[in-house]
Amino acid sequence: MKFWIKISVLSCLCWPVCFAAQNPEPAWKINITEKYGLQAFDRTINFSWTLHQGVIFISPERVLVYQVNRLRTPVKLSGRDASGGSGNFTLQIKVLDAKDGSEVKSFDLPTNAGFSKIMPTHDGKFIVRTGDVLYLYSPNFERLASRLLPLKRQSQEEGWQIGVSPSGRKVALVHQQIFHRNAISATSAIEKASSDIEILNADTLELIEGFTIPSVSDYWNESDQLLLASTPQPSASAAGLFGELAVDGTWAPVLPSWYSAKQACPYQLTALPHDLFAAYGCGHFSVFPRAGADVFVMKNKPDDFVGTLMQAGEYYAVEIDHRTILWQKASNIPVARSQPRHVDLYDLKGTVALTSIPVHNNNIYFAVSAQGSVIVGDGTALAFFALKH
Repeated sequence: MKFWIKISVLSCLCWPVCFAAQNPEPAWKINITEKYGLQAFDRTINFSWTLHQGVIFISPERVLVYQVNRLRTPVKLSGRDASGGSGNFTLQIKVLDAKDGSEVKSFDLPTNAGFSKIMPTHDGKFIVRTGDVLYLYSPNFERLASRLLPLKRQSQEEGWQIGVSPSGRKVALVHQQIFHRNAISATSAIEKASSDIEILNADTLELIEGFTIPSVSDYWNESDQLLLASTPQPSASAAGLFGELAVDGTWAPVLPSWYSAKQACPYQLTALPHDLFAAYGCGHFSVFPRAGADVFVMKNKPDDFVGTLMQAGEYYAVEIDHRTILWQKASNIPVARSQPRHVDLYDLKGTVALTSIPVHNNNIYFAVSAQGSVIVGDGTALAFFALKH
């Protein structure tokens, strides 16, 4: 049995008692608007493409910042490229030196308004999605391979989801189609659907295995063994669960120790290295193995919850959000709003936050390196925090 499963479990009753450090000083901090001409990370979200931005570590030495922007002047009408775009949208990419934030590489890629994302794999390689195409890049920014993400256009609801396994060795492509709901509503029950699933080699984008199932899921996460997916629909299983999906289409829920069927609520499940899982929701957060006792379990303090988790190597970082209930004067209807408060860093064996980084804006982006460094995009600020060993 591995050491990280043998360690004793410390259950924290609320977030503050788990903090090891407060308000750390960044090793460096830059203004992305003044220095690189990018918009603020918390720019107004008027269209879906304004959410297509982020920060990642492509290696411990290099930070990548990306953002989709629309050209101020529309381009002349022309044929669409492989991404499905016609030149009006650009994926702007800045690669920075993790030591001081200086620019290493800058390039732009044509994309569309639908979807753009960049994901690290391993050893400095990374994957870029620009609309309807996937590209694999080397650490030297050479394009190594590509793969189209075609839409069959046989249903009104269709799309692709993409995930990279914790090791960075596998890529999961999930093509989902919803053919029929029991009413004309985006929230009504699904009666007929399909998911085409492909597991790729992250070094070549070549197919390892593929299969099709007669269902769809709202959320997917890739692990190095099996896919993680929320409750398939249509299904008789309780909605809001997360579980493992096998290549034969069978799905089995993975339940954290704090989950109660009597007080069922939705939760998120993420695969971590060493066959561990992280689950968050229902007022709790925990890290646990496939079998055996929890490594770490924590109950949120009132109105606080884990919003996002990022992982690399032996470390993971979580965004802690605070929920506020506001009452609309006109309708007297309560509306819940959340605000990021801080980003906390842990190691896989630990039960105490190694550092806690305060944040200030409504829409933040962050990533963690295999050495425990954290990069945070908050407003116009991009700040790098090095873990002190």
